[in-house]
Amino acid sequence: MATIVLDKCFLQAASWKAICDLAENNDLVLTGSLFHELLSGDQEARRRVFAKLPRTDNPVHLIDNVSSLLAHEGETHTPSGDILAHTLDLRYRFNARLKEPGYQLPQEAFDGVVENEELTRRLVESYVERTNAVADIFSRVTSGSDNDRLIALAEIEAEIADPKNVIRFYRSLDDDDDELPPADLITEDWATFRFYQTALLFSLHTVYRHRGPVPLPLSAKEFERLEHDVHDHMALCLGILGGGLATNDRKLQGWFSLLNPSGTLISS
Repeated sequence: MATIVLDKCFLQAASWKAICDLAENNDLVLTGSLFHELLSGDQEARRRVFAKLPRTDNPVHLIDNVSSLLAHEGETHTPSGDILAHTLDLRYRFNARLKEPGYQLPQEAFDGVVENEELTRRLVESYVERTNAVADIFSRVTSGSDNDRLIALAEIEAEIADPKNVIRFYRSLDDDDDELPPADLITEDWATFRFYQTALLFSLHTVYRHRGPVPLPLSAKEFERLEHDVHDHMALCLGILGGGLATNDRKLQGWFSLLNPSGTLISS
């Protein structure tokens, strides 16, 4: 049985039957950030998505993003292993009223949404800080013709796919942060490795888009775009670690295939 991480665009596009068929022979995983984003989004979009999930107990495994895996590795200096070991250990069933038009969230759920929005804000801030800190190493995509920049983009993506380059980058972080696992321990099966590898890909494309560092302060439109990048980053990283990703996003499909060519990639 494969482990498949679901992303937002797949959930929005796939049919109820397609998701139920996928759930029959696979362990489906949903990140906590995406779950709360679905709760807080447009009511009609929320109703359509929750109506597609299997009507059973524990229709998907819920995982608290990559943070729990990184915390494990930082504390134990051992790889986090199977991502299913880090999913929430509880029995639940989604409230059937989430499928009803006009349903208002109870206060407890609303409080959870507000808390997640604050967490997401901090994750976006960290994303911007991380991206602007590495903007100089991606200078090849910030100048020249559009064609030259596209060629440089593909070249750097290939460089990031090389584990030796990721470890070299990670060593520069390890020198400054005692909380990170030692670089000599890190290999491709660590969540820490995959987190920084995929973070470099997202930062690369953000620098490419802006032709340099992310301008501050963020506009509302840019914050929303980076918020989507944060959610996509979590899904891609966990999908690579789990061995399977369900997405209709072509960029994510390409990166998943680049970094985990033997993995299971699903689209609707």
